[in-house]
Amino acid sequence: MTKAITEFAISKLLDTQLEKFDLKSIHSERVMAFDPEHALSALHAQEGRSVIGADFGGDKGVTRLFTVQNGHLMPNDGYNDYVQGTDGDGYLESFEKTAAYAKEHDIPVGLAWGAPLNGTKPLYHPKMKNFLAALDAKYDGDFAGVFSTLRLCINDGPAGLISGAIEANRTHSAKSILFPINGGGYGMAALVNGIIYSTEGGHVEAVPELNTYHQTTPCGVYDAGYVCIENIGSSKGGVEAQWKLLTGESLRAIDIEGRYKAGDTLAAELYEHSALVTAHLILGTANAYDIDLSDASSVIVGHGGAFKFPHYGERVQQILAGSIKSTPQLIMTKDYGDPTSNACLDGAAYGAILAEN
Repeated sequence: MTKAITEFAISKLLDTQLEKFDLKSIHSERVMAFDPEHALSALHAQEGRSVIGADFGGDKGVTRLFTVQNGHLMPNDGYNDYVQGTDGDGYLESFEKTAAYAKEHDIPVGLAWGAPLNGTKPLYHPKMKNFLAALDAKYDGDFAGVFSTLRLCINDGPAGLISGAIEANRTHSAKSILFPINGGGYGMAALVNGIIYSTEGGHVEAVPELNTYHQTTPCGVYDAGYVCIENIGSSKGGVEAQWKLLTGESLRAIDIEGRYKAGDTLAAELYEHSALVTAHLILGTANAYDIDLSDASSVIVGHGGAFKFPHYGERVQQILAGSIKSTPQLIMTKDYGDPTSNACLDGAAYGAILAEN
């Protein structure tokens, strides 16, 4: 095995990149008020209640029934569903099946959606054109038309932050929370002064000095023609794309991780570079919201496949510590909750049951 990414020399964060982050460039949007300490108390008041969480993105949709026990969500085998289809084929049928079960048993539903929303209406999704067309034709493009017991409809980043904020407050007195996602792309949500914000921080323009492997794929979001940090740091847009650029070989991120474990130096370098870009995403967003990451009440909750790479979270902490002069508080969603669930799914369910309080 090649050396751990924590053994690489630590690169300094680039001021030129950090200066690209402000509330406008990250497309900051207020989502909802949220008090994680109150949420923990309220969950105990819902002991024994059932709730359904659903997490739908471009590649798959997952739905689970939970029961609240001792302030935690416990999976209930009474109902679950999974769907995967090209362009969202089969998604509406999954929604309708869940909606019927929830209505029959009077169970609140929380939905995490992997793209922008206008209330309970999805604005678009590049990988779900068939589903969105069917939803529009049958339900006027409104999730609330499908689910009579829908209590929360929220973007997947803020949904994951709800779960992360609750978990962070089980062990920390967390006031400010950042929820970076590094999976197929970059995501980021923030809890600041009791308000959850969604952002598009991954689509901030990347400065050339950070584009080590000379990625040229344009961002495309909001018609941006520049290379964004998602396309140099995320698992798919960064690690996978740069691996193919450099080797000519198409591999999934998990397989590139396997090459690293077998001793491949390039795999280690790509993930170390990803950690550097992710550190810019985190500190840049923190600066935009005036969050002091050196404060013990500020917590980063890392989510997504990249954070499962060996020592990835620790490497992000190392890089950030070089700029803020202390090691920031960081927990990772892989280390808490039921291993068969995920933070965005859990957050949607938490939000739905809390709306019943």
